[in-house]
This record gives sequence, structure tokens and C-alpha cells, in this order.
Amino acid sequence: MDNDFILAYDLEYIMNNMGLAYIYKPCLGIINKYKGKQNYYEVVCTDMGFITDNNSFVSLMENPGEEYDLGNGFDGEMFALDFQSFDDMAKEFKKYNPNKFLKEFSNKTGKFYTWNATKSVFEEIKDKDFLKRQHMKKEKKENSDLDILSMHSKIRETIISQDEQVKQILASVYKNQRLINSSLDNETISKLKENIMVYGPTGSGKTEILMQIAKLCDVPIVIEDATSFTESGYVGRDVSEMLNDLYVKAGMDVHLAEKGILVIDEFDKLAEGGEFGATEGPSRNGVQRSLLKILDGGTVSFREDNYDGNLIDFNTSKLTVVALGAFSGIKKNDDYSDVSMKDFIDMGIMREVMGRFSKLVPMNHFSKEDYKKILVESNLSPLNTYKKLFEEMEIKFSYDDDFLDYIVMEAEALDCGARSLKTVFDGIISDELFDIFSGQKKSIHLSVPADKSKSYVAKKMAAKNRNTVGFC
Repeated sequence: MDNDFILAYDLEYIMNNMGLAYIYKPCLGIINKYKGKQNYYEVVCTDMGFITDNNSFVSLMENPGEEYDLGNGFDGEMFALDFQSFDDMAKEFKKYNPNKFLKEFSNKTGKFYTWNATKSVFEEIKDKDFLKRQHMKKEKKENSDLDILSMHSKIRETIISQDEQVKQILASVYKNQRLINSSLDNETISKLKENIMVYGPTGSGKTEILMQIAKLCDVPIVIEDATSFTESGYVGRDVSEMLNDLYVKAGMDVHLAEKGILVIDEFDKLAEGGEFGATEGPSRNGVQRSLLKILDGGTVSFREDNYDGNLIDFNTSKLTVVALGAFSGIKKNDDYSDVSMKDFIDMGIMREVMGRFSKLVPMNHFSKEDYKKILVESNLSPLNTYKKLFEEMEIKFSYDDDFLDYIVMEAEALDCGARSLKTVFDGIISDELFDIFSGQKKSIHLSVPADKSKSYVAKKMAAKNRNTVGFC
């Protein structure tokens, strides 16, 4: 291939059209003892490269720069060539792991090359991050240009009865993203960005709000369980592994990961020593102290691949950190309306840690009306998700009006927030699903169950009665 041809394709084009080619050689042999000799194709080699605009494959590995037409004959023999891009492979194979695949492919097949347009030569790729980013061509999402009002409107299609909470959390994350994409220096961004603490009843939508916002902002997000981490020197996960997880989620692109959202769930379990604090494990305070550097906006270093890979320097100046927790010990009058920062400190969250959270957002407790609103209006409620499933299967789906009231009553008794609706709904509909999936039923109608033996309300009332007469 001459230089004029390869110069027509810059590095961005090559990266966006990267993939694997499988080169086959036609053979004649016995592949079935009952059918005698048959023509078949044998894989000669696998190559990595890119497809050009005239549908030719350019090798970047075995013979860098050599061009093959699909189905072309070369070296005096006829070969067939199939090509599949990394994007197509990721879409086709749900469990396809491009990073692991590229690492194994590199180890087994040798060197990779890319074209240096300045020097007009192919050079061996030694930067592992380059290889890991080949599959990361990101299609521009249709949501990426949404303004904050449009984002709020879309989130309200899923999150019900938390309007003010959605506004506050969205405003903080949106502001952070505007800062990140500005020309301001990292120190200024670090001072202006907000870390957020969201607290309230389980199942009130804390996690789902953050997932929806990350999706609309098109940034990576990871949700970590605070209870799985320990301070340095103890057996358990180190807090730097949170950043490693976000780095992996961002496709090994540290710059993208630094703009992401780190959610630390069960944050209230890190409290110790306070009036309502948790019992002391492998130093909960030690974990809190370890988090300070992440919250402050410093550089945290870790090794990829569980301490066995490259050393990654992760700058947390642009990172949005969100702490989630029930913090049930600080409720006053059965709600969180009068909670102050002092209450968190008294519970056992270190003063230095609380000082790094500039936005505190209390979630609403759901009323009976809220449960029904969620069930009917949220596009992720079990009622509406099952409707979508049955429409897809062409199954007629209906229910009695009092069935909704029954679901709400049961969910309220279960007392696990919005997820209670799914628990109750799944329990009722499970008896019908076998007949639906086996094709024995083409319609389903739900009504209040005649058998109340599984009723959460009945169990709760029985427990209350036992307590009244002294049998608990």
C-alpha cells in the first residue's frame, strides 16, 4: 500500500473503523464420513485492522499496511475474509468483554501497529490504553444535548413524588458537568463542584435518580456498597478500588472516568461511636478518612486489574461523589424535615467528612397516595413494565380497579418503599406466568386474590395482635 493511500485515513478514522478480520482458506476434505469429501473453509489467521471507505480491509498487525479486498486472492491462493467491528461485536454478544478480549488477543498474536502520518511509517503500539480504547467509539446519544428542563421532565416519567429532590440532585450534577466541560482549571472546578448526600427511607428512589441523571448526562456511574470497604491494612476492599471500578466502567478511559459519578451506598453504615452509631468494625472511621482525598479532589493512584496492571493516576477534582443512606437513626417525628448536619456528626459521620458534602437532600416518605401514583404513572413500575412485556407477547392484559388498591395496601405493609410494589406484584402474577409462557393462555386478568395467606397486611396484623396479647 502506498503512502498516499494510508495518509487518507487519519488516526480517528482508523479507531472508529477498527475490528477483527477472519481469513479463511478453501479446502477439500472429509468433514462428515457419510457425505464423503466436501468443500470447507479453514481459518488461516485472525488479524486486527480497519475497513476503508471502499470496503477493503487494512491490516494493522501481521503485515501492517497491507490491503485485502473482501474475498480477494493473494499469494497465488484464494482466500475469503470476514470482518466484524468492535462496536458490532459488543452489540451482538451481550457478555462480550472488549478489554479482556483485546488483552488476550494481544498476548497470543503478537504486536499491534498504527500509522504515524508524520513519519509516514507504521509503528508498534506500546500504549496499552490505546488498545483498550479501540472499541470505545461512542455513538452520540440523542439525550446528550438535552437542557436541564428536558432532563427533569424525563426523570419525572420514572421518579414519582420526589419532584423537589430530583430538582436539587439534578441541578448539582448538571452544574458539575458544566464546570467539567468549561475552560476553568482543576483547582477552581474542585472548589465549585458539589458533593451530594441523599438520605431517606429505603426504596424512595435515591439510586434510580442518580442512574437516570447519569444516563441523560451520558457519563459513567458506579454504585458502591460502603460496607465492603476497609481502611488500609485490613482485609477487605480499599477505597481506591471504587475509582478502579469507575475506570473500568468508562472503558479504561481515565479522562472519561474522572468526569463520572461515584455513588457510595449504605453510607450511614460508616458511622461509629456516635449516639446512634454502628458497632465498630475494621475501623469505619478509617474508611471515612480514606475517602477524604477522593472528596477533596486530589490525585489517587491505583493499579488496574486488581493491583497487577498499569499504575493509574486518577484526578478526583472533577468527580461527582454522592453518598446515599437511610440514616434512620436521625429521623425526627418520623421524617427528616428537621435534620441538620449536627445530627449526622452525632450519629458518627466525621465532621471533616460531612464538611465535604455541600448539598444535603432528604427524600420523601411515601404515602398511600404516592404508592398508587408510582404504580400507575412511573414507566418503571411493575404494572407498566408488565404491560410492555405483554404487548410484546400479544397477550391481553387487564385488572380490576380494586386490584390497584390491594397492591398499594400490601406494599405499604411490606414497608420497603417503591420496590415493595414489585415484590407484591411479582408474587401475585407469578402463578399466571407459566401458562402465559407455555402458550396455554392468551390473556390475563388480575383481581384481588381470594387466598390471603400470603398477605403482608394479614401477617402484619397478626404480629400486632400477638404483641398485644404478649406472644411476641
